[in-house]
Amino acid sequence: MREEVTSFAALYGYIERLPENDTYVNHLESGQWKTYSKTEFITTVRHLTLAFEAAGWQGKQIALAIAPSVYWLMIDYALMLSGAVSVPLFTNISAQNLRFEIDDADLHTVFTQTEEQERIIHGADRTITCIDIDTLDPQRPSLDTFIKKGQEIDRKSPKKFDEILTRINPDDLVTIVYTSGTSGLPKGVELTHYNLMSQLIDTAVKYRFDATTDKSLSLLPLAHIFERMVMHFYLGTGMSIYFADDVRNVGRLMHSVQPTIMTVVPRLLEKVCFKMYKKAMAGNPVKKLIAMIAFYRTRQKDPDSPNTWLDNLLDKLVYTKLREALGGHLRMMISGGAPLSADIYRFFLNIGVPLYQGYGLTEASPVICANAPGENKVGTCGKHFAHTEVKIDQAGELLARGPGIMKGYHNNQQATQEVIDSDGWLHTGDLAEMDDEGYIIITGRCKELFKTSTGEYISLHYIEHLLMMSGWFDHVLIVGNKRPFVVALLMIDEGAISEFANTHGFIDREDAVQSKLFQKKIDQLITKINNQLNHWEKIRGFHLITERLTIENGDLTPSMKLARNHVQKRFKNEIEEMYKGHI
Repeated sequence: MREEVTSFAALYGYIERLPENDTYVNHLESGQWKTYSKTEFITTVRHLTLAFEAAGWQGKQIALAIAPSVYWLMIDYALMLSGAVSVPLFTNISAQNLRFEIDDADLHTVFTQTEEQERIIHGADRTITCIDIDTLDPQRPSLDTFIKKGQEIDRKSPKKFDEILTRINPDDLVTIVYTSGTSGLPKGVELTHYNLMSQLIDTAVKYRFDATTDKSLSLLPLAHIFERMVMHFYLGTGMSIYFADDVRNVGRLMHSVQPTIMTVVPRLLEKVCFKMYKKAMAGNPVKKLIAMIAFYRTRQKDPDSPNTWLDNLLDKLVYTKLREALGGHLRMMISGGAPLSADIYRFFLNIGVPLYQGYGLTEASPVICANAPGENKVGTCGKHFAHTEVKIDQAGELLARGPGIMKGYHNNQQATQEVIDSDGWLHTGDLAEMDDEGYIIITGRCKELFKTSTGEYISLHYIEHLLMMSGWFDHVLIVGNKRPFVVALLMIDEGAISEFANTHGFIDREDAVQSKLFQKKIDQLITKINNQLNHWEKIRGFHLITERLTIENGDLTPSMKLARNHVQKRFKNEIEEMYKGHI
C-alpha cells in the first residue's frame, strides 16, 4: 500500500490494477460458498456506486444493518465512493440506543436482509425506508435492482464513474461509527477517507501478505471499525477473504478454509484455549499427564527462548494437534478489542501459532499500536503505528495524535473537545506505560480504579481478569466502589456448566450450579485468587448468574462488553444482599 492512496477512490484504482483472484471474496449461502472474483467484486462496486449516486445520496447518511458478507463490503464500499456517508448499525442493541442512532445520524434509508432486521428498524422508526437486499417482491428495490440500474447508467455514460471518483476529497466524511460505550448513549465517531487510508498505509508497514498463498477467515462484525478496516486492507492486498456465517461454526470452517490470517478478540482465544485443554484432559491417565505438562509449559516458557528437547517432544505429541485444530496453516493471528492475558499470549506463541496483540479505539480509526513480526513482546500492545505520535501524560493516560484521529463526534462538539485537546491529542481514557524499546503496555482504564469506603484503591480489570482465566465465566463484574469490601457478580459460561452437568449427572443446569459440588469448586477458585490479592482487594462475596446476558436487553454492548452501569442496576438486589449486615 503506497502513501498516495489517500481515499477509497484511490484504493479502488489500486485494487483494479492487482492480479486477478478467482476466489477474492466469499461467504456462505445455504451452506455453499458464494464466490466473487476480484473483477466481479470491483465491477459490482462500480455499478452500485453509479446507482447510489443516481439515487441522490451524496452527503446523506445511509445505514447497513445486514450480516457480515461480501454484500456488506460491496454496499459499504459503493456508498463511500458515491459520496454518501456509510453508517453501520447493530439491530440487536437496546431500542433506546437504536432510536438515538437513527435520530442522531438523521437516517432515512437502511439496508436490511431479514424480516427481523426490518421489524426492529421499523420498531424504532416507522418512517425509515428499509431496502431488503434479498427481496423477491417486484414492488421493492433489492440489491440486484441497484446493480442493474448501475449497469444501465454505465452503458449510457461510461465516463460517469470516473467523474464521481474525482469529486472525492481525502478529508471528506466517509462514515459515522457509533461507539458501544459501557455507560450512557452511544457517540457517533466521524471518520474521513484519509483517516481510514492512513491505517491501511501503516498496517502495510508492519505486516506482509502474499495474495497467492494467504487467505483470511473473518469472524468479527464488520460494524466494528477494527474488522472493517482490516477487510479493506485485505482487499488492497489481493488475497482471498472468507466470511464465517456463525461463530459457532468456526471449528468446522477453520478446517475447510484453512486460513493463514485471522483477526480475533481475546475472549475467543480464551474459549479456544479452554476448549483445547478440556479435550486434551479427556484422555487416559498417560495422555492426561502429557497434556498437563504441555499446557503448563505453554504458559511458563518464554516464547523467545530456544526450544529444549522437552519442547520438541511436546510439539510432536500435543502442539501439532492443537495447530491442526486451528486449520493447520495459521501464520498470523492479530488480537484486538480488549486486553489479552500474558498466559493466553504465551500459549499460542508456544504452540507455534504467531499471535500479535494490538491496541486502539474507534476514535483512532482504530489502531494506535500493535505487535508485529520481528517486534513482538508478550504483555504489551506493541509499538505505535508509523504515522501516529503517542505520549503518556502526568496522570499516566495514553495520548495519541496523527492522521487516523477522528474528525469528532457527530452532533456533539462538547464531547469532542473533552477528548481531543487544542494541540490535536486524543485522550484515550486508558492508563499506559512505555518501556525503553517503545513497547506500550496498557495498565487499565482511567475510570477502572475505584476506591473502597476504607480509602483503598482497587483495579477492576486485574481482579476480573483473574476470574475470567478460570474458564467458568462468560462475564465478571467486580463491585466495591465506596463499599467496605469487594464482591463479584459471576455470569456462568453456558458451555462450561453444561459440561460440568453432564460429567456429574445433573439433568438441569440450574441444579448443577446450585449443587454443593459446584459451589465448593467456585469457593476454591475464589480462595486461590484471593491468595494473589492484597487484603483490601480480596473478594468477600459472590453471586452466580446463570441467565444469558444479551445485547438486546442492554446487558452487553455490541462489542460484547458488559454494560457495567446497567448490569449493576439490574442486579442491585443481589449486590445489596452480599453487603447485608455491613455499614
